Amino acid sequence: MTLSKAYQQILIILGMSIATTAMLFYGFTKDNQEVEFFALIFLFLLTLIIINATLAFRKNEKIRKQLEYMTKSIVAHQPVAPLFVRPGNPYKQIADQLTELQSRQQDESKTIKNSNTELVTILSSLPVGIMVIDSSQDVIFANHRMAKMLQRSIMPQPHAYSQDIRNYQLLSLIERVFDDHESQHAEVRSVGETPATWDTSVIYNQLDNNFHVSVIMYDISDIINVKQMQIDFLRNASHELKTPVTAISGFAKTLLGGAMDDRKTLVEFLKIIDQQSTQLTSLIQDVLTISHIQNETSQHAETLNLRSFVAERLQGYLSMAKLHDVTLKNEIPESATITVDSKTLLRILQNLVSNAIKYNRPGGQVTVKYSVNDSFWQLHVSDTGIGIAQKDISRLFERFYRVDDSRTKQKVSGTGLGLAIVKELVDSIGGAIHVKSQRGVGSTFTVEFPITDNT
Repeated sequence: MTLSKAYQQILIILGMSIATTAMLFYGFTKDNQEVEFFALIFLFLLTLIIINATLAFRKNEKIRKQLEYMTKSIVAHQPVAPLFVRPGNPYKQIADQLTELQSRQQDESKTIKNSNTELVTILSSLPVGIMVIDSSQDVIFANHRMAKMLQRSIMPQPHAYSQDIRNYQLLSLIERVFDDHESQHAEVRSVGETPATWDTSVIYNQLDNNFHVSVIMYDISDIINVKQMQIDFLRNASHELKTPVTAISGFAKTLLGGAMDDRKTLVEFLKIIDQQSTQLTSLIQDVLTISHIQNETSQHAETLNLRSFVAERLQGYLSMAKLHDVTLKNEIPESATITVDSKTLLRILQNLVSNAIKYNRPGGQVTVKYSVNDSFWQLHVSDTGIGIAQKDISRLFERFYRVDDSRTKQKVSGTGLGLAIVKELVDSIGGAIHVKSQRGVGSTFTVEFPITDNT
């Protein structure tokens, strides 16, 4: 009920009340029953009007309260049912506008919620750890990657960032940003069960009247390890190259200095120079082999009988096996037919069999076996040597890595790249290699080859 309409009803009620009172007074004083009758009619109409006005007021008051509640809900961004008012009601226009406003607000809230969900999904799937800290130093967001890197479960509710971060270097970096209001960048190292190195950026974000601090961390442990491997490779390669070169140079200078006049010394020194030259050639050839494997992309698969293939290659190692007093056994079944790149298989077999002979014991044996399942076939090369310590197994395939002398109690010639070549070859065909070894019993190298069709 609008104010003007309420004034009209009040004036009508007031006028009719005065008229009815005057007519009743006149009728009673003059004893005029006709006037009294009309006065009673006016009184009845006045009563109806008052009742109707009261009902309308209560109805409109109810609508007004609903509109007030609806307005408060919209301001508080709370969902509320739409209010439908009949045409002609003075609150009709206001109710329709609020309903439209509520509908638009719900649509916008849904859009914002969907956008936030998509954003959280994207941030959670990123390969970097992300944490957002407000000006009160409370964590208001952290993705799953950050929790995994910190090795802690991060609560979704706001809480102090010190509850999640235990790394002193990272804590100091964040505190510096809060103190100086300037972004920081550093490599943060984590020590523990799984040491890691994180490329960390702590970014200061200035808002209108506030600020946030974003922590972004990327695990660069693999990159650091690769760099270290490159450094180790160059250092080891330089050392391995230096040894034969130094020997060749030293003995050559000794001969040129006059030792060549002694026939016995000349022959002995030339043999040493020849041995060191062969060692140097082998080393260079192995380095070139690894480089070739890494750059080679094509594989030429062919179908062959594995037992016949292995038997033919083992023939070339009979003299070496006889020299070390080792027996070679081919236990591959006649029915074993495989599809593989024969050159790759040959390189793998040669390196594994050669090692198995060299690191065996007198009277020992080397056994080659075969197994297969639905996904891959396996080549097993076993020896009865002294075995490998568990601490060395994880590093066997590193370039130039050699176990300590206590493993074999004997000097074994080689470049230290044989198993590294095997690992590169296995990786190039999408396979895998495993080692099982026990000190005093022997070792078994198992290579998994993916099953492929020769198409």
